[in-house]
Amino acid sequence: MNSQQQYLTSVADLPSLELTLNILLNRQEKDWGCFQVIKEGEFYALYIPTMDSFKLFKNPKSENYRGYWRNYLSETLPDVKNRGEKPDIFLRNRSKQVEEKKKNSNLIIRKKQRIIDVKYRYNPCAEMYRLNQMIAKLIRDRLASNATFDPGTEIMPLVLATEVED
Repeated sequence: MNSQQQYLTSVADLPSLELTLNILLNRQEKDWGCFQVIKEGEFYALYIPTMDSFKLFKNPKSENYRGYWRNYLSETLPDVKNRGEKPDIFLRNRSKQVEEKKKNSNLIIRKKQRIIDVKYRYNPCAEMYRLNQMIAKLIRDRLASNATFDPGTEIMPLVLATEVED
């Protein structure tokens, strides 16, 4: 009997899927091969045979992503401004104050740390759930590699990918 942990959740083990997911995150089109990415309005849609399509929206002014699973036959695109429509992948940003004690003194410095959490939802379809995890981890890695901060007032941002707890 296979447990869920034995399934592949790393895109490094699936090179053609990794290529396609990176093309999706780069907001480019790919119309060849098994996995395809097509621009639909403000979204880029991932098409995988026998599965629903994954619609990804990236705010052009910031590093903010929203992803939605939709029936591949549906022409209706998700409404990113509608709070009632819950995305399958999204970002949560928050910050906290961290106290840093200077060596050789009793001086305590307060610095801000940004926490960027790439959230993904559980999906009863095992393939969609694993894709949610893979996409969230790719977004997390992308955000972590591009994170900037002011060392004088901030400490390195913490970038996570976690499942939504409803």
